[in-house]
Amino acid sequence: MSSYYNPVKIIKTKNWQLELNNSIEELGISLPAIVTSPGNRKRLNLDSLFSPKSIFSDVDSNPNFEDCINAVKFFRKNTFDGVIALGGGSAMDLAKVVMAYLCLEKSDIYELINCKGKFPWTIPSIFLPTTHGTASEVTMWGTVWNMKEEKKYSISHPDLYPSVAILDGNLTLSLPLDISITTVMDALSHSFEAIWNKNANPTSTDFAISAICSIFNNGEALKENPFDLEIRNNLLQAATVAGLAFSNTTTAAAHSMSYPLTIHYGIPHGVASSISLIPLLEINGEFIKEPLDRICKNNELTYDELKKTIKALPQGIIPYTLDEWGIPENQLPKLAAESFTKGRMDNNIVELSTGDILGILKELFSEQ
Repeated sequence: MSSYYNPVKIIKTKNWQLELNNSIEELGISLPAIVTSPGNRKRLNLDSLFSPKSIFSDVDSNPNFEDCINAVKFFRKNTFDGVIALGGGSAMDLAKVVMAYLCLEKSDIYELINCKGKFPWTIPSIFLPTTHGTASEVTMWGTVWNMKEEKKYSISHPDLYPSVAILDGNLTLSLPLDISITTVMDALSHSFEAIWNKNANPTSTDFAISAICSIFNNGEALKENPFDLEIRNNLLQAATVAGLAFSNTTTAAAHSMSYPLTIHYGIPHGVASSISLIPLLEINGEFIKEPLDRICKNNELTYDELKKTIKALPQGIIPYTLDEWGIPENQLPKLAAESFTKGRMDNNIVELSTGDILGILKELFSEQ
């Protein structure tokens, strides 16, 4: 891949309400469908800003098919002409299912996920992330889980790129520290996955390096000063820049390995997607030497110090070994076998076998 594309207009602000109102007017939205979380709905007093009849907030931490069905039923009530997503990855990913429904007028979730043809029309959308990790505000896909099938699905279509992403660190200040670090680790994984990726291009790699350096510069500071708005803004922008990177490459082995960890053991996505970064860095490192050299130079790190920096970010905040998350050692072969998601694992710059993945999982099982 030699070209780069991302159509999302990104607005950085200290006043998300003002920019949201401006964007609604500029996009000509008269009746927006609002997708958010229960906590954000209450905390941001959204019922005073929008009609409660247009706000769907019944969103789980990992949006599943039932959430999607409920959202589609909810938004059948009126003729909505825009979508506003305000929340973390769960709300934003679910909003993309709502966008697909409003464009296609199909209520079957499988049909919405599997539609790859041109949408008959598009719908303007405004995404406001309240975490600094997922970057769904600048990608065309969202993750949906079918817990009955124990399977992860991805809705993906060029018409699902948001029209506008509004970044305001004030929206992240209420995040508990453990969730904050979890989302930071997700953004870090997005960045490295965009670099050791068969689909990488110079622009996506530049974005990824920029995001990694910002995360390194602000991650430890966040643990000491979780209410520092400048740090929050820096990490929010880093997560979005990481999204600009992997919006062109998609993810690779680390994310592919994460899905069974989340499905079977409920490991939060940011932990599951980043826990394998250091072993994968050791495997992929010789093939991405130039980007690694730039990261080390920018942060005045040796290669060993780079790995130590990654390892230090979650320390003391979130469990970071598989046994701490309740995974029995005898289940590692099963997890290794389920770690090969098409369109993810095969993006990794080095081809990995089931044995390779099992070796990584064993390395991650307990603190060495």
